[in-house]
Amino acid sequence: MGFFKRIRSAFGKDQEPALKPRTLVNLKVGDIVSYELIDYQVEGVTLYLGGTQQRYGYLLNDAGNRRFLLVESKETIRAFLYENIQARLENPEAVNYEMVYDGVHYYEKVRGESKVDVIGKSAFHTSDLVYWWMHLSDDGRGMLIEWQNGETIIRVGAPIKAEHVTIFAASE
Repeated sequence: MGFFKRIRSAFGKDQEPALKPRTLVNLKVGDIVSYELIDYQVEGVTLYLGGTQQRYGYLLNDAGNRRFLLVESKETIRAFLYENIQARLENPEAVNYEMVYDGVHYYEKVRGESKVDVIGKSAFHTSDLVYWWMHLSDDGRGMLIEWQNGETIIRVGAPIKAEHVTIFAASE
């Protein structure tokens, strides 16, 4: 070790570089997302490819309590925190303009199709086409319906504010 390298090392200049700050659009598997006093670990990342905006989906886990965080990046970041519900649809044609769950009426806001790129755990297969529908209730709650290769996932949740989320990066 050279003389100057030893001096830098003695003053802490050779320390590991700081982790890149995380936002809701660059989370990685292993990161911790804290919201409303609950810490979730990111188990999977889904990037929805196609359309005019970037969409990111994160499978979150808190001791077996799984949630799905959907983030849309436009001029501002919009995020919904969902939980899966036990419901099935036989085919995508069964998705109606109005969907009712637990006494709440949800109305179709937008629909689309995307190829997905998946890292970690996911219900989806990488590069296969996913059809999705986003429904909103009058009070702003959301229902997300996704269909791929005969499998349907239905989620309900609510919008969250990005500034209320704390992120702890697990790795570079």
